[in-house]
Amino acid sequence: MRTRLLLAALAAAVIAAPAAWARLAEQPVIVGPRNQNNVAADWNGTDEVIGWGQSRPGHPKAYDAWVRVGTGPAIKLNVGAQGWMGGIDYPLVAYQRFHNGRGDIALYDLSNGSRPATPAGVNTRKYEWHPTISGDWLLFGRIDRRFTAVVLHNMVTGEERVLDRGKWRRLYLQPDRVNGNWVTYTRCPRTCAVIRYDIAAGTKTTLPRRATRFSSFQYSSSVTSAGVVYLVRSGRLCGRRVKIVRFFAPGDPSTGTVLAGIARGRDTYGFYSYARENADGSVDLFYDRAHCRSGKTDIYKVTDPAPGP
Repeated sequence: MRTRLLLAALAAAVIAAPAAWARLAEQPVIVGPRNQNNVAADWNGTDEVIGWGQSRPGHPKAYDAWVRVGTGPAIKLNVGAQGWMGGIDYPLVAYQRFHNGRGDIALYDLSNGSRPATPAGVNTRKYEWHPTISGDWLLFGRIDRRFTAVVLHNMVTGEERVLDRGKWRRLYLQPDRVNGNWVTYTRCPRTCAVIRYDIAAGTKTTLPRRATRFSSFQYSSSVTSAGVVYLVRSGRLCGRRVKIVRFFAPGDPSTGTVLAGIARGRDTYGFYSYARENADGSVDLFYDRAHCRSGKTDIYKVTDPAPGP
């Protein structure tokens, strides 16, 4: 059930397409006998940069965060703790360290292999998790014994905005992505909705859902620097009618454009996706694909040829 995947994420932390338009094909990116999930991606100018989480041999619930530039060797980010991938704004990578029940945010500089200090005020005695990074902004989640929050932190000025907050036993909040002037996050009091936040204007937009039993959930969101949002839409049951939907590109209707379908019996583990803009104007949307019965996860993507501004 979807509830099982949602709780797993917290513990670690349809409209039809036009008849003449072919849906985008799923493409495997990182697959194998271990669990691969929580993907992030960027370019360094010429080479692909990709980060991901991977389970340890013989320990399917213990994870390390890895990143690779081009065809170079994979770099393990976490030291002395478990690690979860967060986001990449080359050359900086933001990821989560998990040790003795505590989550903290850490940084890695791919240009020189250094580990810059996390800005003051980000890590607290609370549980910080799933960071993404864009320019001066760091987006992450913060949880204590009673409350969960989505936090946007300026790493230069120290300004901190709490975008949403509630009692975590009643509300699931997930920080999804910051990119340029835009933030997306997922809010699940019962059904799940995606919110887009405009940093400059300080305004929020809840993305419309198709109010049917087959498409009542929206989650796993990411956003481009132009504010185009990608998310996953489905019904209540894991792996049933799971679609990738795009909002705010030219020609998209108010309820979004369905771009692709995820294979039956599969869904997105942990509600994570990550949009990477390419030099040719296309967007690669990476996501975690989970088998609903076994929980096995791998990383896939679809390529949106030219969504436009």
